[in-house]
Amino acid sequence: MKPLLASILALLTVPLLSPADTDPAPSGFIPLFDGKTLEGWDGKPGAWEVRDGAIHCTGKSEGKNWLILRKETPGHFILRMEFKWDKGNSGVQVRSDDLGDWQVFGYQVEVAQQDVMGLWHHSLLPKDHPKKKTRHLLATAGQKTAFSEDGTKKIEMIADPEEVKANYRENEWNTLEIVAAGHTLTQSINGVVFSILTDKDKDMSRNEGVIALQDHGKGCQVAFRKIEWKQLTR
Repeated sequence: MKPLLASILALLTVPLLSPADTDPAPSGFIPLFDGKTLEGWDGKPGAWEVRDGAIHCTGKSEGKNWLILRKETPGHFILRMEFKWDKGNSGVQVRSDDLGDWQVFGYQVEVAQQDVMGLWHHSLLPKDHPKKKTRHLLATAGQKTAFSEDGTKKIEMIADPEEVKANYRENEWNTLEIVAAGHTLTQSINGVVFSILTDKDKDMSRNEGVIALQDHGKGCQVAFRKIEWKQLTR
C-alpha cells in the first residue's frame, strides 16, 4: 500500500471521541516557531508579538491580516500546535494562496468561541463568487464533507456536533492537529476529530500552499505556541 493512501485510510478510522495521545511526538517533527522570535514568519507590523513563549495577536490591527510562514510551502503533512482563544476571531490557514499584503486565500480552521469550532471554511472567497454558497462553510463540527471534481458537495454526519465542540475549551490552551493527506484535510482538537474535508473540486482544490495564522482585527486576542510539522511521503 502506498504511504499516502495508508495515511488517508488511517484518518478515516480515528475514533471521534478518543482521548488525546500522551506519547511524545514521533521523530521527524520540525519546530516552526522557536518560542522567542518571529523568525521564519512574516506579519503586518504591529499586529503580532512573541511573549511568554507564544505568538500573540496584539489586538491593534483594525483589519484582518495573516502571519505567514516563510520557511517553505508544504503539501502533505501533519501540523501540530497549541492555541488559546480569548476574544475575537482567528484561524489557522493551510494549503493557501498568498495574495500579498498579509492576505491569504484558501482553507482555514476556525479559532473562535466554542459554538463555531470545528469549522473548515474558505477565507477571502468573494461574496459574488459562483461557489460562495457551497464553499464558504466547507465542513462543520461532526461532518465529513466531500467535494467532487465538478464542485458537488456531499455531507455525512459522523458525530454529534455538540458533543464534538464540548471538547474545546475557551480561554485555555488547546491542542490542534491538522493532517493534510492527498485531497483530505482533517482537524482534531484535544485529540478529538472535529471535521474532515475531502476536496477534489478541479477549480478550487489545493494540494500545496502557505501555512498562516489569522488575526481578524478589531481587538482579536488569540495565542499560538509549540508549532511543529512533519511532512508526509506522497
